[in-house]
Amino acid sequence: MRFHDLRHAYATSLVTDGVPINLVQRVMGHKQASTTLNRYTHTPGDYAARVLAAFDGSAASLLPPTLETPPRSDVDDAGEGL
Repeated sequence: MRFHDLRHAYATSLVTDGVPINLVQRVMGHKQASTTLNRYTHTPGDYAARVLAAFDGSAASLLPPTLETPPRSDVDDAGEGL
């Protein structure tokens, strides 16, 4: 392991902890965010668990509560429109 490898680990840690990429870019001293993302950040070993955790329950809380669908009144008993 080289000392410079710590920069890669630091950038990866910041990004995976949710620090916005524009801030990580500034901390790292890069002119472009693409340099930070493409060269300095790496996929963490627990990425699959992180993805699952992101969708586990939290996404469901963003959805509106389900309501029963009212019966359609624009169709008569024969299935023809009124």
